[in-house]
This record gives sequence, C-alpha cells and structure tokens, in this order.
Amino acid sequence: MDLVIVKRALGVVSLGLGLVAVAAPRQFAKFVGLASDEEKVAAFGAREIAAGAGLLSPVRPGPWLWLRVGGDAMDLLTLGKATGRENPRRQAAMAAAAVVGAIVVLDIVLAAHAALHRDEDEAAAK
Repeated sequence: MDLVIVKRALGVVSLGLGLVAVAAPRQFAKFVGLASDEEKVAAFGAREIAAGAGLLSPVRPGPWLWLRVGGDAMDLLTLGKATGRENPRRQAAMAAAAVVGAIVVLDIVLAAHAALHRDEDEAAAK
C-alpha cells in the first residue's frame, strides 16, 4: 500500500468536505438529515480541515489517520441521533451514517496499517 497516495487523497477529500461544512453548515446539516446542528457541523468541518491539512503536510500520516477515526466516531454518534423516526430527513441521515460507517472501517484499516508498518508511515512523511 502506498501511504503517500492514500494520505494525499484523504487529505484532499477531508479539506473539501471540511470547507463545505464550514462554509455552508446549515445546508450541509440539512443535506445529511441533521436538524439545525449548524454549530456542530461547522466544528466537524473545522476538524476535517485540520485532518486534511495534517495529511497533506510532510509528516507521518498515522496520527492524522487516527484523528480521522476519532472524528468518524463523533460523526456516527451525531448521525445516529438523527436517524430517529421524528426526523423528516431520516433517510438522508441513515444514508450519511452508512457512508460514514464505511469510511470509518477504511480509516481504521489505514491507521492500523500505518501503526503496524512504521517504515511505511515514516516513508510517507514527504
């Protein structure tokens, strides 16, 4: 696995997602089925921007991948609360939770790979 490519791709995706969440938190929250959690969405966006910047910087990706795992867990908790029957956008929240669930699995695999292959993690600090 080429951690340099992985970290750059995830860095760009994190930056893009974070910028959208910070720039338009109300629209982003509505899109994913969250009921006016603009502050939370903006904070999550800022976290994504930080993770993206870390992954794009010339440092080991391992710690930044674990940051993504922690962020994914927070996202899943928030989306889990939005899947209740009272939410008119429940389907969107469930779809977003499914996507984040897949992403958390990927992030765990990548972070564990970086932790288990320290030589690759060090080499990816470019």
